Amino acid sequence: MEEVRELEKKSDKIAFKIGEDVTRGAISPNVIDNLLESIQTADDIVDLHYYIGRELKRVSETSSIDLETYQKALWEPVYEKLLDLAETSLQKLQKMLTTSRESEFSNFLAEIENLEEEGDEVKDQGFDKLYNISSKIPYLQFYHYSELLHKCDDILDSCQDTSQLILMIITSILK
Repeated sequence: MEEVRELEKKSDKIAFKIGEDVTRGAISPNVIDNLLESIQTADDIVDLHYYIGRELKRVSETSSIDLETYQKALWEPVYEKLLDLAETSLQKLQKMLTTSRESEFSNFLAEIENLEEEGDEVKDQGFDKLYNISSKIPYLQFYHYSELLHKCDDILDSCQDTSQLILMIITSILK
């Protein structure tokens, strides 16, 4: 219990010091804005994953969407690829946050941007499939597929945006 108490005291001192530095202007307003925006963008990534999960659950529970057409259209590989790209992008983002080498930040950003571009291509291929079968599926199903494609793309876009914000924060701090 004593160890926990000591850690709590240290935590209080660190929190007080950071708060003091921020209020004294040790952190520029641009960095604060970028920090807050990166937090919101990271939260958006979690929200988008949650939305996709809820949508996939809904489609599996409804009889209004023809699951046979779902399989025939090969949607699973499209979404698997997009979500794999998102997972890889998140891993790169995590590595970017934990690296101490200034030279690696730009490399991680470039890798995340490449993943986002690859995701755009997969999304476009998905939309090509969607429009090719649009006359054979109900509007609800068309809308469902379209929304999932957009949300998967939004995850990749948010990872890219977050990596750019992190690089701007790091660049601001190191100058």
